[in-house]
Amino acid sequence: MSFDFVIGQQRPKKIIQHALQQNRVPHAYLFQGPIGVGKEALALELTKALYCTSSREKPCDTCSACQRISQLQHPDVLYVFPSSGDNFDERKTVMQSVAADPYARKKPWAAPLITIEMIREIRHKSNIKPVEGKLVVIIAEADQMNIQAANALLKILEEPPTFMHLILTASQPNAMLPTILSRCQEIRLGPIKDTDIEKALMERKHIDPEKATLFAKASQGSYGRALEWLNENFTGLRNEAVDFLRVSLRNPRSQMEEVESIIKKHDKGTIKKMLSLLLLWYRDSMMVSTMSDASNSNGTIVNADVMDTLRNFNSAFQFINYNYIFENIERSISMIERNIQINLILIVLFNKLRQAMELKD
Repeated sequence: MSFDFVIGQQRPKKIIQHALQQNRVPHAYLFQGPIGVGKEALALELTKALYCTSSREKPCDTCSACQRISQLQHPDVLYVFPSSGDNFDERKTVMQSVAADPYARKKPWAAPLITIEMIREIRHKSNIKPVEGKLVVIIAEADQMNIQAANALLKILEEPPTFMHLILTASQPNAMLPTILSRCQEIRLGPIKDTDIEKALMERKHIDPEKATLFAKASQGSYGRALEWLNENFTGLRNEAVDFLRVSLRNPRSQMEEVESIIKKHDKGTIKKMLSLLLLWYRDSMMVSTMSDASNSNGTIVNADVMDTLRNFNSAFQFINYNYIFENIERSISMIERNIQINLILIVLFNKLRQAMELKD
């Protein structure tokens, strides 16, 4: 059986392939793992395999069923994802992005949710006899359901139609009702190996090896995040991240001016990426400080292309409290995701960074 489109994830693929071979696919799966590691890609491959008419490898990607599911146009396949509002054009754009590449689903809304109306659509669909014998419902980011939607889904899970398969994906399953979790067979997807991400970037996106290596390391095991770097000025944003930490050592006026400049120049998503690069810079700094030499012989340094700058940065400080810095940058990213005022988040982070670093005399 072929699940080659799913990058890495050998163990999850083997579990699903075995279930297909034994004709023992459960009514409900939960694919859980970090963002961008292939949960939705795996859900679509499983869906294609359930309908595939090939007598050999499944999914074959050439039969009518596989082709229609790849384009999200199969009458018995329902794809549900978090959104806000009923903007038809935006929903269409999201569906098209999934059909093009499930690792790169567009997310045009702020604070999107899966609502009870979406779950009612599933209930309505389950009351109609499927055209091709079975109904498959994929619920992407099921951890984004509101409580009404979760309770409605639980009722479906308690008495699912015999012809129905539910595939839920989630990056934060702890946010879901325990009663929903207990009714799903859970399959965990982990971070993808850097080498697998590099290979996928070179083969699928025709990225040169040097950039593929850099983006793979910066993605921290998420192919979806690696794809985001393709549309960003990675070097420019990394320079801004380093400038941010330098400004943290200056006076409050300089910090305010820097915050105003960042907010004027970048949206929320780009600011989160800048802070993630700042986090990686400090991580590399800590690793370089513990190395007998800074040759990056084990390939663990993300910013290996600017190793001299990293060494010079480290030599300028008497002390850096890395754990304190990691904690506060991660908290800042989390607060941005919760739509707290970005200017306040960045000002507080400046002060935290200043407290955590001591320059040499």
